[in-house]
Amino acid sequence: MEDEIKKIKTRGLLSAGSLIFQSSFSAGLGFVAFFILTLKSSTYLLGIYNTVLAMMSFFNYLTNLGLAAAIIQKKEVEDKDLSTAFFIQLVLTTLAVVVGFALTGYLFKFYKDLPHRAVYLYWSLLGSFFFLSLKTIPSVLLEKRVKIYKVVFAQLLENTVFYSAVIIFSLMGWDIYSLVIAVIVRSVVGLITIYVMQPWFPKFIFSASSAKSLLRYGIPFQGNSFLALIKDDLLIIYLGGVLGFQKLGIVTFAKKYAEFSIRLVMDNLNRVFFPIFARFQNEKDLLKKSLEKMLFYQSLLVLPTIIGAVFVFDNLLRIVPGYFLKWQPALFSFWFFSLSAIFVSFYSPLINLFNAIGKVKLSLYFMIFFTVITWILIPPMVKYFGYQAISVSFFVMSLSFIIVVLVAKKKVKFSFLKAIEPTLLSSLLMTGYLVLTRIIFVNYLKNIYLHLFFSVPGAVLVYFFTLVKIKGRSFYLELVDLFKKRAG
Repeated sequence: MEDEIKKIKTRGLLSAGSLIFQSSFSAGLGFVAFFILTLKSSTYLLGIYNTVLAMMSFFNYLTNLGLAAAIIQKKEVEDKDLSTAFFIQLVLTTLAVVVGFALTGYLFKFYKDLPHRAVYLYWSLLGSFFFLSLKTIPSVLLEKRVKIYKVVFAQLLENTVFYSAVIIFSLMGWDIYSLVIAVIVRSVVGLITIYVMQPWFPKFIFSASSAKSLLRYGIPFQGNSFLALIKDDLLIIYLGGVLGFQKLGIVTFAKKYAEFSIRLVMDNLNRVFFPIFARFQNEKDLLKKSLEKMLFYQSLLVLPTIIGAVFVFDNLLRIVPGYFLKWQPALFSFWFFSLSAIFVSFYSPLINLFNAIGKVKLSLYFMIFFTVITWILIPPMVKYFGYQAISVSFFVMSLSFIIVVLVAKKKVKFSFLKAIEPTLLSSLLMTGYLVLTRIIFVNYLKNIYLHLFFSVPGAVLVYFFTLVKIKGRSFYLELVDLFKKRAG
């Protein structure tokens, strides 16, 4: 038993480390691919791709039914359970793909500015969706055996192939076909890789009792993601038809760049701190300290990155010939998405906290709240003020972080201001420096290169020197303590 625990612990550490590496590497490579896509392709392409991915998420929701979670949750899994789950998902996926192909004609009626060649991207994603369903059981078996690092490696290979194809074929000027090729290659490589790592073949078994047992757990579990589907993916599908793909592409550009830092930092920290919160849920003092540390480390990276980007983003666009002219309309949205990203980074760890300490209903209530205000606010704002109002709406909604903080303080007696005070004060001083350099080098000297040269490294120095001055030696000791815990 002791050897088994050690084995699980080793696999868990491997999985955690590989997960963080994979997400960081994929995010970096994805950033390069996104930049090249926005550089070489038309504005509308981002809107098309974003909409098609949202449609695939919709199909995935309808066919998943939480079967993977149901298998992982079961203590003892038999061949009949695996084969039954496989055939249920295979049938549902096949039906969804057939329906998807049948709906092709209706897409051109709803999306008036959809170019005909976009249909190949839609079809390729339908095909990849089918391949995705074939990967479910081998992936679940690896996760159940705590070999998530193998699943992560497969995802890393998929993302590397996908983004590399996007980069190469976009540079060759293949426009939308670069995405078509990337999607197809990714799905094939992913399928082969996962079956090499975990060979599995279904047996011709279908058990009604197994199906009932799996669906009894899986459907309610899958229902938890229904609100996220309505809030995010359904909104994108709606906006693609209302705004047109060119304007949706501008919004996508702004949102992607504005949220890059919080996706990279926040998602990884949430993964790392979730088990810590769960472990300390009955030890209030340790839970309080862990939460305050997470808020500190998250704001340590997110605040200066977003604030710095707000001041230099427009001049970064000007460096690349033609880039600023193409994407200048996205600047307004970028600024408001950036501000909303700051507030989202404040409340996201608290939602993570609710889930970790068993207050799942609180997370559900907040998800309902966010979904309702999204659909109440955005459609009329878009109707009366146009596509730029989307980012403003996101900013207004993000201010609700105050409600999340107040509710979280009732569950855990932590100090929100104490946690972020050092990084907030350092960011305010850095903001003053950035305002000064912008006035001098942009308004008076009209030199964007001098502005970038003095702003970026200068802001970094001002921020960290101020932070060290405020925190003193404790800042260094906290970093050492964090790495010791991660190593242990």
